[in-house]
Amino acid sequence: MNEFQIYELANLNFINNAIYLLCVIIMTALAFYLIRRTRELNMPTYAKGVMTLFCTCVIFFGLQVSSYLVATQKNMSFQLSELQNAGVELSSSAISIIERYGHTADMGPAPLAPDLPSIVIWGTIAFMFIGGIWFKYPDQK
Repeated sequence: MNEFQIYELANLNFINNAIYLLCVIIMTALAFYLIRRTRELNMPTYAKGVMTLFCTCVIFFGLQVSSYLVATQKNMSFQLSELQNAGVELSSSAISIIERYGHTADMGPAPLAPDLPSIVIWGTIAFMFIGGIWFKYPDQK
């Protein structure tokens, strides 16, 4: 595989990731809307349980999309590093990618795990989901 093919595969993965991210954003907006409607209609406990299950699936899907983005970036760096170790002369942009993501051939393929900012963002959204579903409103006068 040459440098161009690595870029092409990575770009296809980035396009797929963008489509999945759009789905996650729509599902997150839908979850917030449904949480609001659940509160407005004062739904019973089993409806809150169903909403919690749906929101858990949204969080899982969001973390998975974040994981695939990080894996694509690191694996692009890994594959370019393998080319460099094989003696292929790389362009300056390829060397920049290896330096930016820092995943070299010595490290092996990247695991499927999200990065810390993604974990913080999705943890915050999960707290907002749970709070919106289960926490009580303060008394309003």
